[in-house]
Amino acid sequence: MEDESWADEEIVEQLFQRQEAALQAVKRKYERLCRQVAGNVLALPEDVSECVNDAYFTLWRLIPPQWPDKLPAFLLKLVRNLALKRYAYNAAQKRDPNLRLPLDELAEALPGGLQPEEVLGRKDLAVAVNAFLRGQSRLNRQLFLRRYWYFEPLKEAAEQAGLSAGAAAARLCRMRAGLRDYLQKEGFEI
Repeated sequence: MEDESWADEEIVEQLFQRQEAALQAVKRKYERLCRQVAGNVLALPEDVSECVNDAYFTLWRLIPPQWPDKLPAFLLKLVRNLALKRYAYNAAQKRDPNLRLPLDELAEALPGGLQPEEVLGRKDLAVAVNAFLRGQSRLNRQLFLRRYWYFEPLKEAAEQAGLSAGAAAARLCRMRAGLRDYLQKEGFEI
């Protein structure tokens, strides 16, 4: 069986058995998607490559003992978190003053005193945001996730949703206002 045709469950099983071929299968199957997610956050191709390679290394270290239910979601979360750390490092050192994350758009809807990147780690907030998103239409959820989870440029997220950039921006603005209201009702101090 070729690496590219391995099912995710088989890849995880092989990672548990410490088979390096499984890591190669992960790279072949998900490299493009990992680079896209990292590239939506990071400007430099070198940073993207380093982030993706670090995600593969972290995946190798985490499996075992962890057994992810959904390998792509597990891997992309690793990539995303590593990309955010690199972004924070680059921004703190003012290496790229033009770097701006879509999370900055969310800042006014999130609890005060925290940077958007810090808010991401709060489980209570994650539960509340997930509950808010469950109350949204499928289109709105997809648009929100593409923009604020995968950091897709507004134009790309809008195209994927079948909307103009202006319509997508208006929807996202209404969603941010709705999220702010929802979080306040849930007891978060905005």
